[in-house]
Amino acid sequence: MKIVSTTVEPGRGSQASVEFVIRVNLDGSPAECEVSGRVVGPHAKGFTTVEVAYSLLPVGTSDNAVSLKCVIPEPTLWTRDAPFGYAWSVEVRVNGERTDTRAGSLAFPARSE
Repeated sequence: MKIVSTTVEPGRGSQASVEFVIRVNLDGSPAECEVSGRVVGPHAKGFTTVEVAYSLLPVGTSDNAVSLKCVIPEPTLWTRDAPFGYAWSVEVRVNGERTDTRAGSLAFPARSE
């Protein structure tokens, strides 16, 4: 099973928490595989932080897609002076064997930016 595309769909966000969904489009039925992932952060070049891993949890499926949701409490927001971001990755497994992966990054801009 292969990943055709991924889309990050923004959800609610504030300094208290952010949530978003990563939609994973597959070349077959999600019933034939397991899709999972995680988000790690915050990180920014030149800054030292404690990075935390957040799970991406399945919240829905359609004919050829799985939607995975993440909630990050108290996110570190992106600013020009402190460009913090988060890295995400998803993987597909069939019968326990990894068949495909995708990765990307995202940031949560502070409202004043």
